Amino acid sequence: MNKILNWFVEPYSTTLVEMNYLSNLKKDTVEMKERTRIRELQAFNVMFLVFITVFFIPFIISLFLIFFTWWYAFAPLVVSTIMISLAKTMQKKRYFKRRDAYIKNDPGLIKND
Repeated sequence: MNKILNWFVEPYSTTLVEMNYLSNLKKDTVEMKERTRIRELQAFNVMFLVFITVFFIPFIISLFLIFFTWWYAFAPLVVSTIMISLAKTMQKKRYFKRRDAYIKNDPGLIKND
């Protein structure tokens, strides 16, 4: 049960750590262009949290509806789980590799892990 709960909370905790990282980076940055890019990444992270929440709320609601509607409530449950897992994968495999390259505007900084 704890692993399942951690799976749903992980995007929120990761994004909050990322927001802290970006705010500290913005304080240390001198160039205005880099500060603008950091603000754009902060806005992106807020939108990412909204996206995760949009699919997390129907997931919770459909858990309660399963008792009343039987199998009809499994559709939002499945769709929400798939969309959350896709968002988490994109965040880990695409966003984190390209974040520093975007801030510095240098494609050579993209990590090839």
